[in-house]
Amino acid sequence: MFIEYLPGNTLLHRLDVRTKMFGFIGFIILSFLFQDPKYQLLILTLISLLAVWIKIPLRKIWGMLLPLIPIVISIILITGFTFAPERFDRVSSQVILFYVLPGNRLGATVGGFLMGTTFILRLFSMMIVSSVLTLTTSMDDFTQFFHKMKVPAEVSMMLTTAIRFIPTLDKKRKLILEAQKARGTNFKEKGIVGPIRSYLPIMIPMFINSILMANSLSMAMLNRGYGLTRACTSIREISFASRDYWSISFIFMLMTLAIYVRFKLHLGVL
Repeated sequence: MFIEYLPGNTLLHRLDVRTKMFGFIGFIILSFLFQDPKYQLLILTLISLLAVWIKIPLRKIWGMLLPLIPIVISIILITGFTFAPERFDRVSSQVILFYVLPGNRLGATVGGFLMGTTFILRLFSMMIVSSVLTLTTSMDDFTQFFHKMKVPAEVSMMLTTAIRFIPTLDKKRKLILEAQKARGTNFKEKGIVGPIRSYLPIMIPMFINSILMANSLSMAMLNRGYGLTRACTSIREISFASRDYWSISFIFMLMTLAIYVRFKLHLGVL
């Protein structure tokens, strides 16, 4: 998931943070409503269109999904062999493709492989929609959202600061890694302890940099008088506009249609 704010002037950027949070929750609900991979693929396509709209670099998306390929294969294999035929409603999903063990034991079901595919598509959807939310919403908007939700100012400050420090620490990690490689550090030691020992030259400077950044942040907050008053103010107050009401109405209708299709028409199940 991408954390760093991506400035822009799209409709998603200009929506109120509460509207985007409502849409985020709506997409999460939609992804858990359906078991059929075809419906999950449709949801993933809609979310991907939003990602293309705000111009997320495709290289970054591929870099985010590439490390998950072993997990994808593992999940599909596990669900394929562990989901029994009686767990599915459709006859086509109850079909057993083959058995691994003699005596007709540990069968691979069609529904199991389809359910594993659904899990993967759901995971991808949640990752992309989370990235869309964070890339189009500034930290100041998140802070005001927590304030509107009556979250204590100290808690909201800690949450937003932790989120904001993730991309900063990632940049520090890349700089330290390049610096240690230039010094000839070997990161390909073998054995059980070898990989842990090889990354000590990265972890120790990372911890030191984190402590130094936290100390600098605390000094800056003290110099600006943070905590002197309990009132929370902002340069720009968030407010609903007509586009927010239209967007909320569209999301609500989409969720209503999905619930009708799932529970009234009994579609999207395996």
